Amino acid sequence: MAKIKKDKQTPLRPDLIGATEGQEEELKQRLARALADYDNLLKRTNKERQEIVFRATKTLIEDLLPVIDNLERAQTHLKDQGLEIAIAQLAQVFERYGVREIPTKTGDEVDAEIHEVLDIIEGKDKGKVTKVISKGYQWNDGGVIRPTKVQAFSKESLEDKENHE
Repeated sequence: MAKIKKDKQTPLRPDLIGATEGQEEELKQRLARALADYDNLLKRTNKERQEIVFRATKTLIEDLLPVIDNLERAQTHLKDQGLEIAIAQLAQVFERYGVREIPTKTGDEVDAEIHEVLDIIEGKDKGKVTKVISKGYQWNDGGVIRPTKVQAFSKESLEDKENHE
């Protein structure tokens, strides 16, 4: 049986102990900075990834809006069950991606945040929607993808103009 040799311990040198303690503290600080930098990198790349996915989704949704508009126009003339199903499926897809129609009806106040006035007619209900020309869509958080295109009553009718003169 072989005997295990015990290494002789090197005597501790006070001058080296102080130096290694200083190096240890420096290494701890460098490690803490490196970990913080890595954590920041993870957060930044995650945020960038989310922004890329959002932009791609937004572009796709914007490209699909004219398609759903055309399907809905066709449905008003054809009354086809297949079109109705396709429109409902697209609406479900939009909902899954956090997109919803901007609720607008005749008589609503025009809101510049969500409405785009394409035509103005004179009437008693100033600033009210008279007709929805094309639906608008927004994200569930309220961000507008496409404003609702509307016809509205003018802010000032002919009677008001005559009264001011």
